[in-house]
Amino acid sequence: MTTLPTRSDTRPDLAAGAPVLAALEAFYAELAEDALLAPFFAELDMPAHMARIASFWDTVVFDAGRYTGNVFEPHRRMPGLTAAHFTRWLATFERTIDARHAGPGAERTKATAHRIAYMMQLRLGIAPDSPMPAPEATRAVLERRAAGAR
Repeated sequence: MTTLPTRSDTRPDLAAGAPVLAALEAFYAELAEDALLAPFFAELDMPAHMARIASFWDTVVFDAGRYTGNVFEPHRRMPGLTAAHFTRWLATFERTIDARHAGPGAERTKATAHRIAYMMQLRLGIAPDSPMPAPEATRAVLERRAAGAR
């Protein structure tokens, strides 16, 4: 999961706002071409939903406080989801982030995605393919929140 930048790494870190939106647009474009995942998004107007999805990620990763709503509900209405879908979603998400970004924000985003996917699967009654992400993966986020950083 971790792709730490090197001194010669020119990829920018992921940050709230336009960078998150651009990464999500690239990610969902890849999902639209994925035979396993595309059917779950085929009926959705993704451009219309993209700002809401971006506000969710800005809020859960960067404490932006812009998202309100129930992220679980739309997923509950996706019959047929399996652990294999979540595994593919995570792999595609990581590949998309890693192709464009490197740094603490990118790593926090990927770690958050793993936690969300794990908990979402449990709530949907799906046995996850991988164990709960290690607490170390979330320590920086918790420390930042405790310090009141935004």
